[in-house]
Amino acid sequence: MATSLEKRTALLEAARVKSNLKAMTDEELDRHIRTLEVGSPAFYDAVIARVLRRRSAFPVVVDDPEHAGGGHDIH
Repeated sequence: MATSLEKRTALLEAARVKSNLKAMTDEELDRHIRTLEVGSPAFYDAVIARVLRRRSAFPVVVDDPEHAGGGHDIH
């Protein structure tokens, strides 16, 4: 079982890595993602940071009720 000091150290290390995600190159971030446990909060933080580095190929749809359906045959 982890001691209180080990738990605090792990939390500090996780916080340090999280704050450095933006400073990592794409290759460094890819390597870092491969070291994380799939499904962990740190894994999702890193994957989201990686995805957000690229613009989407899909247009952003504005959630505006006035434009919803307006003759576009959307049901």
